[in-house]
Amino acid sequence: MQQTEGEEHARLRRLVSPAFTARRAAAFRPRIERIVDRLLDGLDDGTGRVDFLTRFAQPLPMDVITELVGIPADRREDWRAYGAALAAVNRDPRVFPEPERLDFGRPIGGHLGYAYGPHFCLGAALARVQVEVAVVALLKRFPGLELIAAERMPDPGAWRLSTLEVAL
Repeated sequence: MQQTEGEEHARLRRLVSPAFTARRAAAFRPRIERIVDRLLDGLDDGTGRVDFLTRFAQPLPMDVITELVGIPADRREDWRAYGAALAAVNRDPRVFPEPERLDFGRPIGGHLGYAYGPHFCLGAALARVQVEVAVVALLKRFPGLELIAAERMPDPGAWRLSTLEVAL
């Protein structure tokens, strides 16, 4: 669908968009909470340190998608190999002061994380619920969470991490 334009894109979007409403995303919240809890349960291996990117942030979106479409739990690990998590945060220095700083209180709007116009992400409402559930559960479970190291992946087109090591 992302590769189509015009009437064909509109037709396809009309077919699938009812499955991605804010109401449906909200109804999916309990299932997302279970996935988040399961991933958080697996974070603390006793060392107090974890690569948050590979152990939580990358598997979470794929686990939610596979739950949404009904992939059996024992097959989800296979699907993780096909998935990629994209982190889109308000980082435009022309719009936001201190774009390098993670700021959960930063005003919403003006970023292109979910695209715009006819290609606005159908899963945006689901992603918003997923992020809200994840951040609340993470900070509740690990209130002393601290950044140890973050390494950027060389990519001139996006700000992506290769490692995000945290202390739990």
